[in-house]
Amino acid sequence: MTQIDAPIAPKVRRGIFGRTAAWLFSPKHFHFKLLSGTAVGIVVITFLAGLFLFVTLRNHHQETLRAHTLEVMRLSSLLENDIAALETGHRGYLLTGDASYLEPFERRRELIKSRVEDLTVLILDSAKQRKRIMKLQEIVQKWLDTVALPQMDARRTKGIAVVAPAGDSSGLLGSALLNQARDSLQLLQNEEQIVLNERMREQEWAAQSTQILDFLTKLERSVIEMQKEKRGFLLTGDNTFAEAYRRATADFYTYHGYLTILVANAPEQSEALTEIRKRVERWTTEAAVPEMEAKRTGKDLVALAAKNNGEVTMTDIREMLKKFQSDEVNLYDSRSSTANRDRIVKTTGLALLCIFAVGLLIVSNSYSFVLVRRQLAKLEGIETRIRSIIENILDGMITVDEEGIICSMNPSAEKMFGCINNEMVGHKFTKLVPKSYGAEPEPVACAWDDLAKRTGSTTMAVGRTRRHAIFPIEISLSQMVVDKQKLFVAMVRDVTERRRFEQEIAADKESLAVTLRSIEDGVITTDVQGKIIMINNAGENLT
Repeated sequence: MTQIDAPIAPKVRRGIFGRTAAWLFSPKHFHFKLLSGTAVGIVVITFLAGLFLFVTLRNHHQETLRAHTLEVMRLSSLLENDIAALETGHRGYLLTGDASYLEPFERRRELIKSRVEDLTVLILDSAKQRKRIMKLQEIVQKWLDTVALPQMDARRTKGIAVVAPAGDSSGLLGSALLNQARDSLQLLQNEEQIVLNERMREQEWAAQSTQILDFLTKLERSVIEMQKEKRGFLLTGDNTFAEAYRRATADFYTYHGYLTILVANAPEQSEALTEIRKRVERWTTEAAVPEMEAKRTGKDLVALAAKNNGEVTMTDIREMLKKFQSDEVNLYDSRSSTANRDRIVKTTGLALLCIFAVGLLIVSNSYSFVLVRRQLAKLEGIETRIRSIIENILDGMITVDEEGIICSMNPSAEKMFGCINNEMVGHKFTKLVPKSYGAEPEPVACAWDDLAKRTGSTTMAVGRTRRHAIFPIEISLSQMVVDKQKLFVAMVRDVTERRRFEQEIAADKESLAVTLRSIEDGVITTDVQGKIIMINNAGENLT
């Protein structure tokens, strides 16, 4: 069967995935593919670092905002304490006239001024809060100018305390003015507490719910204390129970105020708290106060208690508190389950994203590794073939640097010069080639610089073995650059046999010429065109 008759193998069409895989692992565009794999790894690492940096910066930003809000609340509370201390020093001086009250009074004035400035810097981004601080400054300054300083001057000069008349709008000792300042500070704190609750909603809602449940318990206890102390007074008429009733009432309003701030962002809870407060106030005005007043005046308590339905109102209040507490517990459970679910989803999503990124990084590195390994295997094969060629070439091959120092020798060169185990590496090239032929018929001493100038041409020279035996050689010098270093490759051929053949041919020619010259007949040699190549003496004489 001839080659023409041989069957042609059908071409197999590969799908797009097969062609893509073949292209990916082919040696084409090796550097581009290697850089692409490295770039994917860098992108993945940068993405993960950016993700964690974003989460860290976001948490840091939220923590900074919370710290800012807490600092505002702390300074406003300190201002409230300073105003109370200022008022206490003012009243202490009016009562006693003791000059030791003046120095703390002045120190508090300066401290209030300093803290107002610090607080103003913190709330520069809120116009409403700035107005409240400005109003606070005006009120405190007005109290100092119209009430405190004049009264203290009068106490210093006249020796008696002069207080404002009952009809004065500022109240006795200016307490009405300072109450306005306290109200401004309280409004500022309430708003900052709302902002704090909003910023803590996602991270610290559990702590907020715990506070609400704690204050709810205290609120319920204060209601029970109010009822208990009222009953104690109705039984005994002792004013000690009346005082305890007033303390329980004050506690109720305190805890109610705290709860109002904590649930300011929940309208339904705020409405429920407002309704509880209204019921307690109605119980106070319709049942507790009238019954306690009746006890003081000796009126009939049984008829009054049956008329005002105080027990029914208190039962409703307790039921409302239980419902509020139950709703808060349910809300806590709901938030807890939602937060756990969100946390699981976020953690799972982030974990999957990290796994995907790490997988992508592993794939890109593996791909780069496979490409590099294939390329290295290819280079190793090429290197093996080149080494095999160099080691088995018949001519000697010597690598020399710019200074004429031998860098390497192939086995043929070592055999030619009688060397073993690269013993000539590091020696001068002229140690092996001491002389070269130039224009003169006799060889002359060889210098490496002269040989280097003959790069690209063939030079006849004299080689010398390790045992100092000399022989004729032919050197072909070429130049190359490896790792930015100039190297020379000397191809050395032993021409001893060629020289011997040339000498034998020359001797044969001379013998033939002598024979021809001795023949008496004329001998003429021509080429195919009839041109004379040689003629002996007899032929010359005949012509």
